[in-house]
Amino acid sequence: MKFIDKTLLIILFIFIVFPHSKAQSVAPIELKVMSFNIWHGGGSSIGATGKVFVESQADIIGIQESTHKGKNTAVHLADSLGWHSYVYEGRTIVTKYPIVDTSANNHGVKIKINKDHFVWMFNVHLMYCPYEPYQLNGIEYCGGPILHSAEEAIASAIKSRGNTVDSNIADIIEVRKEGYPIFLTGDFNEPSYLDWTKKAADAGLCKTAVEWPSTKAFSEKGGMKDSYRTFYPDEVKKPGHTWTTLPETSAYKEVLDRIDFVLFSGKKMKLKNSQIVGEESPLSDIRFKNYPSDHRAVLSTFILK
Repeated sequence: MKFIDKTLLIILFIFIVFPHSKAQSVAPIELKVMSFNIWHGGGSSIGATGKVFVESQADIIGIQESTHKGKNTAVHLADSLGWHSYVYEGRTIVTKYPIVDTSANNHGVKIKINKDHFVWMFNVHLMYCPYEPYQLNGIEYCGGPILHSAEEAIASAIKSRGNTVDSNIADIIEVRKEGYPIFLTGDFNEPSYLDWTKKAADAGLCKTAVEWPSTKAFSEKGGMKDSYRTFYPDEVKKPGHTWTTLPETSAYKEVLDRIDFVLFSGKKMKLKNSQIVGEESPLSDIRFKNYPSDHRAVLSTFILK
């Protein structure tokens, strides 16, 4: 009995003298992740590109087409802002937070948000040619054949982009073992299998239903979710077109689509919002007067727990 009393006294002493000795809960934080094709290293204006970086309030940006005449505009802007950057095979990741590791095939980087939060970030720019949505609509592009069925489009897309997709998925599966949130941004040059549905085809938003293989592989094999389509599940009411900001001409009819993505996975996180960033247009949620790119960007906000 005396032993028990003595033990209780010790425990009470610890709690009184060291009130913070209990395990502290981790405070959740907000993180904004953006996918941004900046159009040949800055599009119509490097200054306007930097303005999108800053005024979007993005924390991590996966950038495609980051160079112009051999100079990496994204790295230059990151340096000028005091941010960090990572370049691999022409693709660039810029982040307000330090990069502490890379994945096995160098596709992704591990980023330290603070002592309690780490994330993995991947960024892709998949092959632009052939571009199957054009070819399904009878538009000749970069020598690719006109396509007549969903099966032909899927086979073409796998041939063009499958190896890159599989290599990224291998890295994603490996780093998932660490248990941290994972993000993947990119200009896929291919629509989403969640968008080209029978419902969308019946509404006239696409030529026909196609289970596009790149987004499907990242979902089914890579365990990644599409942030925009998760937040806006109705592909007809909210198509979320990112291609393109350029106007149609009398001689050329564009095929509008959603080909830029922020994908995510992880248990210790929650999707808060997903927005389209672009020109002053009803198609953009966040609008810039002098928007510099031919792609609209995607900005998704997460809460890390």
